[in-house]
Amino acid sequence: MPFPYLFSTLQIAILALSLVSQSGCAQSPPSASVVIQGQITLNDDWQNKLYLLKPDYFSKILAAYEMPIIDTIQLDDDGNFQLKKQLTPESAGLYILVSQKKETRFANALEELPFQENYILLNMEPGTEIRLHSAIDRLTHSLHILEADQLTLAMNDLQEFRLPLVESVESAWMEHPNDNQIQWSPHGDDPVQQAIHKGLDQYLDTAMNFLPLIAALRLRSPGNDYRDRPEFFLRIAAKLESMFPDHTWTKEYRMQLNPDLLPVLTGQQMPPFTLPTPEGDTLHTGDLHGKLILVDFWASWCAPCRKENRSTLRPLYDEFHDKGFNILAISIDSDRNSWINAINKDGAIWKHASDLLGDASPVRQSLKFDTIPACYLLDEDGKLLARNLHGDALQLFVKDYFNGLPE
Repeated sequence: MPFPYLFSTLQIAILALSLVSQSGCAQSPPSASVVIQGQITLNDDWQNKLYLLKPDYFSKILAAYEMPIIDTIQLDDDGNFQLKKQLTPESAGLYILVSQKKETRFANALEELPFQENYILLNMEPGTEIRLHSAIDRLTHSLHILEADQLTLAMNDLQEFRLPLVESVESAWMEHPNDNQIQWSPHGDDPVQQAIHKGLDQYLDTAMNFLPLIAALRLRSPGNDYRDRPEFFLRIAAKLESMFPDHTWTKEYRMQLNPDLLPVLTGQQMPPFTLPTPEGDTLHTGDLHGKLILVDFWASWCAPCRKENRSTLRPLYDEFHDKGFNILAISIDSDRNSWINAINKDGAIWKHASDLLGDASPVRQSLKFDTIPACYLLDEDGKLLARNLHGDALQLFVKDYFNGLPE
């Protein structure tokens, strides 16, 4: 799906190669003033102040209530401000400028909804000068930078890149201004969100500078959850370890990717488990045979799961089962009748199993996933080929897989 703000791969590469090195622009004096100034459009519901924060740990970057407050900047009646601060090379790095609503009790609060984001990412080094315009109630996405170093510009280019997602969430939210029908999640599967994720992943693969890389990582996974694409995030960890091995944030990020916290990786064996079937028998993963096996986690109350049963899984099963395609559907229901009724209603004629323990299912916990539908595609030896493909992507994978098999 094309969007006006999406980087092409070439544009991402050009941006990455055009940036200066990790240390910044030209060499700065050992200690010098940093000047940040500009004008902010005021709003009666927001404080006439800005707060300067400095994250001290990787996991605290863009984490609400967790970044230490360094300074308070008072705006005048016209929204003008200037901060002049002495900075040493040791205190250089990522700083974050935030605004706050009047009723907010904490200076380091961050707004959750994308269109209300209230922060600006800054690279501050001795001698840095930054000039900007923005609006106090939309600090992130009304930003216009008049003067800044290349690293600050690059980090805020990433925010501009996210504008299609911001506008999409805002549009949906405005349709329901008086209720909570819109549930925003940074790990959702909205097509716009998936396009933004893809672009950020391309950026992470090509960027060569530390702070923009870190900013892209935090935007890509604000909750420090790397289970949706663990192989990719492990590759980015290896890249950071190769390029910036001594930085504490590199080491902290790598610790987030502890194997005990990650699901089964591509090429690894699916862990064995045994579960009851609807017929009252016991099914072991080793009992399931096929050239391609889909292990699908679902529930009767999960609308996307039910839709996928009917519109994707049943057509694939009908077309490829005789060629060696098999499905094991593991429900995380807790009510047996709801489970059985959903199987029958959806025409889900493949194998089923469940311990009927709901979210407390040990199988779910062992595979370390949070949302459903969640699926794992295994080869005939039970090794993982791909995870969490849905809809068109799943159909294409299955068709390509069988088309590539020898006759």
